[in-house]
Amino acid sequence: MEPLFQSLSVQLAPQPRQMPPAPLDQNDLQQIFSDVRRGYPYQGFAFTPDERGAIFQNGPEDLVELRPAQIQIQARLDGPEPLVAETAERKVMTILKAASTRLEMEIFLQCGVQLVALAALPGDHPDAKAYVSETLMRDVGQSTVLGKRFFGGGIRFRSLREDQGGEDSINIEPYIQDNKLIYLDYQSARVAVSAPITLDHVSTLISDAFEFVSGPTMQLLTG
Repeated sequence: MEPLFQSLSVQLAPQPRQMPPAPLDQNDLQQIFSDVRRGYPYQGFAFTPDERGAIFQNGPEDLVELRPAQIQIQARLDGPEPLVAETAERKVMTILKAASTRLEMEIFLQCGVQLVALAALPGDHPDAKAYVSETLMRDVGQSTVLGKRFFGGGIRFRSLREDQGGEDSINIEPYIQDNKLIYLDYQSARVAVSAPITLDHVSTLISDAFEFVSGPTMQLLTG
């Protein structure tokens, strides 16, 4: 069983140089857009409604949002030119480096990474609802107490960091649009505890996300 990656999202909270953070320079934002388009042809550019930042996108599932207190990138992985782990990480990190260098936002207080994937169940007549409910959740009738139409809708595993600097989690659910598929939602959150978060840390978190979904998560599903 192999994961079918759908999307990768990264959110960063830069360490502010002043409070409240000043609006981002519009010339810098336009130059970042120009730099990024050399490798990743985003079609749309717009300043945010408050004119403190900018958004460039190829649609709601493929966008970059730059604001004084937040950098957010959402990359679609299952588009006409699918992105695998290596190319997805390269895209996100290329954009982050271009933006953070020109905006002088190179250390961060918070980071969040979300990786969404699907996994196809083997067999002639796979049933994702039954698999999640009966195999993963060991539901032998608990959900029916709530009513005949209820079923075990998912299971979540969490890992908390000992330094209270964040957590990792994976949600596993039947994919409602296609009952042959499992929906996977991996999330990793970090806060700066003893030292700020750098772009190297972000790159590692992205790599770890792909490795976790491709490795231990697939082992769980096939075990």
